[in-house]
Amino acid sequence: MSLVDPRLLIDPLAYAEHGYPWEAWATLRREAPVHKLSLEGWPDYWALTKHDEIVEVSKQPDIFLNAPGMVMVEDRDDEFRQQNPIRTIINMDPPDHKKYRKIASPYFTPRAVGNLQGLIDKTARDLVDGMGEEGEMDFITEIASIHPLKIIARILGVPEEDEPFILRLTNELFGSADPELQRSPDRIEAMTSLFGEFWEYFGKVMADRRANPQDDFASVIANAKIDGEPMGELETMGYCLITFTAGHETTRGSIGGGLAALMEHPGQMAKWAADPELTPTAIDEIVRYVTPVNHMVRTAAKDYELGGQQIREGDKLVLFYASANRDEDIFDDPNSLILDRNPNRHLGFGIGEHFCAGANLARATSGALFRELVAALDEVELTGTPERTASTLVPGLKHMPIRYRMRRRARAA
Repeated sequence: MSLVDPRLLIDPLAYAEHGYPWEAWATLRREAPVHKLSLEGWPDYWALTKHDEIVEVSKQPDIFLNAPGMVMVEDRDDEFRQQNPIRTIINMDPPDHKKYRKIASPYFTPRAVGNLQGLIDKTARDLVDGMGEEGEMDFITEIASIHPLKIIARILGVPEEDEPFILRLTNELFGSADPELQRSPDRIEAMTSLFGEFWEYFGKVMADRRANPQDDFASVIANAKIDGEPMGELETMGYCLITFTAGHETTRGSIGGGLAALMEHPGQMAKWAADPELTPTAIDEIVRYVTPVNHMVRTAAKDYELGGQQIREGDKLVLFYASANRDEDIFDDPNSLILDRNPNRHLGFGIGEHFCAGANLARATSGALFRELVAALDEVELTGTPERTASTLVPGLKHMPIRYRMRRRARAA
């Protein structure tokens, strides 16, 4: 008998119903940090729940591969993955990964993101000002989704009028197992249709940027070269896909989950409001506490002993970052939100070769919004039960009804 119910760790519907399986992860960290699990309809896998083993695996990309897939999917979904070989840098291994990552790296340095700060700050300020003096809203759909959407849209050359269309595609992609968000109960049919729409839309954007280059990331992708040759179409679409969907969904998760955490820790919210300079450490603590990207998968390229267990070539290992970010051996009081936590060795952006290329942008985007929110909010409370997306990869909140009242603030002219 398994130490934990394997469904709680890997079934998207379990995340929607129960949330993150904190108790199950705590049991595995304590009793079996590298533990083999089986669930009917899914491939067998090793669950990695402690910080040290996840770091050990992440720093050896030649042994633990991202290909053929970096997320867990049901056996029935392998057909779609095999038929749709779109390539993203997250799915690449050495030496390709380094070559393709170099395309994005210059655009997401602290200096480059600093050039976007005016746009980021204005978008955050406009959204918070638009909340008015008091009211009720679904914070996820009206604020948390919209702020990163607008930033990523500008980066990828998506006009404002097309933002709802792109948001729908993103929701359908990450919520493919969610009855509310999925395009169709037939997962292969739904994903084939979704990718077709995505490909058609961004194919036109890429063609335009090749003909009319601009000062945006869409032009960088459209005109990128690998080994002196134009980047292939599969990789080009992969870049558009990962930049828009992953860049949006993960930041939305941090913002939504972050406000929920601050409501649970009102003293921390007050501390942040009194000291805006706390923002850099506060954002990293929110990413640790929320961990929007729940897991990634690696496939062993050879036999390897890990945590006292014998991993065999071809075995799948699931790296549960959310569990590692509550590891009692790494973090003091790991289940509390401590905005000035230092040091903070969280794995919310991954580690090693696949450390999130957009981490600087994610920090800047969520940081700008939270600076506005904590300064403005006088009172905020839930008016209903938050709902979580049925997803194993990014199981963030999809609805969070709140009631709020703002404090009076003077705005510079």
